[in-house]
Amino acid sequence: MPERPDYSHRTVVQKLGVRSDTRLEVAGNVGPTLRREVKEALGRGFVRSGHLDGAIVVVESLEEARKALDRIRPRLDDRGYVWIVTRKRGSDGYLDQMTLVPLARRLALIDNKTCSIDSERSGIRFVVPRALRRTRRSAA
Repeated sequence: MPERPDYSHRTVVQKLGVRSDTRLEVAGNVGPTLRREVKEALGRGFVRSGHLDGAIVVVESLEEARKALDRIRPRLDDRGYVWIVTRKRGSDGYLDQMTLVPLARRLALIDNKTCSIDSERSGIRFVVPRALRRTRRSAA
């Protein structure tokens, strides 16, 4: 069986794919450390309205996740992402991330990555499938 890649040398911000050119929304209690590190990677503050390249959202329930996806999806770029952060298995308030998949699919989003955030939380990333992305026209 092939070895799994080792990502221990990467920071959480790197694992989440945060880049300085990203219009990013952060919602929920991500914690002061992650909030600060994401802001430092962006080089500016978070977006509160308008177009989004990405979002990091902490949820405590399936209903919170549904509301967040419904709110973010219309604003999300076709090449953007939504990280939904939940408590890990065994933690109080655990939410099975696989229950989020049907919510995302009804909005034409698929899950394609998971990431450990810290000892108590992990994230699942949702993106627009390549087949559904609008083609970008190059400036002539």
